[in-house]
Amino acid sequence: MTRASPWWTPHVHADRRPFLMKRGRIKAAVHNWFEQRDFVEVECGIVQVSPGNEAHLHAFAHRARLSGRTRQPLYLHTSPEFAAKKLLAAGEQRIFTLRPGVPEPRARPAPRL
Repeated sequence: MTRASPWWTPHVHADRRPFLMKRGRIKAAVHNWFEQRDFVEVECGIVQVSPGNEAHLHAFAHRARLSGRTRQPLYLHTSPEFAAKKLLAAGEQRIFTLRPGVPEPRARPAPRL
């Protein structure tokens, strides 16, 4: 059996917890700022049925079975703007999304599904 990663031991976490708490307060303040101005938070999906029409970007394809139907290709989006623009076209006027920024060197990016 391998030992637990030293990054997640209780004493290391105790040193980092104040940063996590501050991050939470900052994130809440940003959310409040947008909500006070009648913005709607949206999370643009990371997979879509069309890869988009970006000549210099190639979306990663994946075949999935949706609702018991036959398998069909889905594509990871190359940017959230594609989905955001569809929401704007549908009538939303004030939207925002908070996405992770540049990860910490030890962090592993985790896509939202």
